[in-house]
Amino acid sequence: MAPFSCARAAMERSEAIFATASGVRRWLLVEVRGPWGHNAALDSDLGDFVDKAWLATNKERGIRTLNVRRNLRRASAGDSSTNGRAGDGGVELIYIDPAVPGGRAGRAWHRVVDGLPDVAAATADLPGVARSGEPEGWAPWDRPLTLVCTHGRHDSCCATFGRPTIRHLRESRWADSAWETSHVGGDRFAANLVLLPDSLYFGRCDPESAEAVLEAYEDGRIHLSNYRGRSTLGFTQQAAEYFVRTEVGLDRLDAVGGVHRLEQPKQGDGASTLRFRVATGRGTADGHPRSIDDVVGYDVTLERTTQPSPTPLTCKGNDGVSYPVYRLVDLTESSENDAADRPAGEGSTAPTG
Repeated sequence: MAPFSCARAAMERSEAIFATASGVRRWLLVEVRGPWGHNAALDSDLGDFVDKAWLATNKERGIRTLNVRRNLRRASAGDSSTNGRAGDGGVELIYIDPAVPGGRAGRAWHRVVDGLPDVAAATADLPGVARSGEPEGWAPWDRPLTLVCTHGRHDSCCATFGRPTIRHLRESRWADSAWETSHVGGDRFAANLVLLPDSLYFGRCDPESAEAVLEAYEDGRIHLSNYRGRSTLGFTQQAAEYFVRTEVGLDRLDAVGGVHRLEQPKQGDGASTLRFRVATGRGTADGHPRSIDDVVGYDVTLERTTQPSPTPLTCKGNDGVSYPVYRLVDLTESSENDAADRPAGEGSTAPTG
């Protein structure tokens, strides 16, 4: 009997992947070339030099810390080369403050330290990195990054589905931007891709669909078939954005601006009803709003329910769990576009759903 696969089970029950992107405000990527355990930071060579307090501090700052590596062949644990000592290129660190729809553009900074023992000190003032722009030791990073989760020690589906995808990308024209990463959330949607600095999540990305995602992204578009959502929006905001994009026909990356909640959710009969106003650039030729006159707002009413899952949501999870289901109730063009251009975060829900 084949072992249980949470990703195959999710596909068999036709679970939708939209509105499932993990909420992430900022990213810290640390190059760790050796193997990663269940807790990638602590159960790896990096764990000899950082602790739970370091991770907790990053979390308090709204930073998601990930192990990443370029090389497909992992170095052995404890090998001196895994610590990136001077002479083998050092250890790369990348800090990303993602783009917010209708608000700021994504920003990223990069630095190389001699080895893993230097990571904690180098990342001690990450909020200061964002404030000062170009702090000492950090430089702007202006290249897109494609993260592919292959973290099999966290969930076997991440390795089963993620490794063929990263191998393919490392042999493609996207090789320089493709990195393996530790757990990004949503194991049952493997293989998972995250595109930075826009912080876009994509799921069920086999090699062919991963290419389609990246080709669209290069063209400034979102491949909606595999789109999970944007990490700087809450889950319900992601659902509202998705419905506007699919119903109106907007795949341009910058075609959707702020996602503003119009009222508090209404509860009843096991469902939540939510209303949002979504700003778009539908009034322009390319879907990119350049001024308030270009903005077209849509009022979106959606319903959120929960669906009991017949199987665990992860390969090591428990039975008796549920997952959210979103249904579009109504979508109409708004006559009040004065509020529709607000960036997410101004009167909108936080990226927690």
